[in-house]
Amino acid sequence: MNASYRQQKRDLRSPIEKLAARIHLHEFPEEYDHTQDSIADAKARRNGENPMRADYIERTNINRSLRGVTPLDAAGKPTDNSSQQWALKKATRDFTIKLDNALFNNDPMGTGCVPNYCTDEYERIALGIVERITTQNEALHHAILNELTAWFDQELVDRPKVQRAVMAVLTDLI
Repeated sequence: MNASYRQQKRDLRSPIEKLAARIHLHEFPEEYDHTQDSIADAKARRNGENPMRADYIERTNINRSLRGVTPLDAAGKPTDNSSQQWALKKATRDFTIKLDNALFNNDPMGTGCVPNYCTDEYERIALGIVERITTQNEALHHAILNELTAWFDQELVDRPKVQRAVMAVLTDLI
């Protein structure tokens, strides 16, 4: 059977975890340097030697320490998951801001926040949605609807206008 007929595995990570993975790759590329190792570099790394240049290692460890992340070990590998925690924290912050902006601009509940310049109208709702995503593993669409229901009446949230506005929020987040 041809591999093209197989279905790809669905990525079940939350949008925050996906964003954190992209941030981690962008901000800490040194943790992925081993994927580009030549045979000689891989052998040196297995022996505990770092095949990277000394000035690159020094510059990288300074950048890591400025972010509060532990330096790489002698082989050029991370010693703990502090860089992943840093990326997750940044992703959570960035996603919350983006979600708050999307809710504000689309105003799913029709509160009139845009014409009245009530920029913090959806701030607590965005924080609640992020909380639902991170602690209760709710899907983003359900987290938005459940959090809106927690703040407003069920009847208000079930309106087609709100459903379209929520879909616009999701589109803005992608």
